[in-house]
Amino acid sequence: MKKKIILISSAILLGAAMTTVILIKNKPLGNISVNVPAGEPKTAVSEVSFKCGRGDRIRVSLNTNVKSGTVMFALYNSKGGVIENFGTAKAYRGFVDIELDDVYTLAAEYADFEGDFKAEASLKRM
Repeated sequence: MKKKIILISSAILLGAAMTTVILIKNKPLGNISVNVPAGEPKTAVSEVSFKCGRGDRIRVSLNTNVKSGTVMFALYNSKGGVIENFGTAKAYRGFVDIELDDVYTLAAEYADFEGDFKAEASLKRM
């Protein structure tokens, strides 16, 4: 009888823990991943767009490995206004609070770029 109660209690605790992890995890919104080999510099803009609502909190993660050239990151609203300028961040992890319902674009603008970078946006679960 005691073993059965312990087993049921353990199952309930495990279920509660798994539910908590699922609810806390960030929801992916989009990512950009670019790899430009040495000797083949590239100039372009890569972007990913996603819809967010007022009061949302976006987590932005940037990782860059620049061999040459530049890469600049920014978050734009649907009218092209800059919401957050991340500049030439080599590594960044932070949050942007959204004030209006809109479609937002995380963009990477690179010039004469050789190397690789990854930019990710996710919705922070409250």
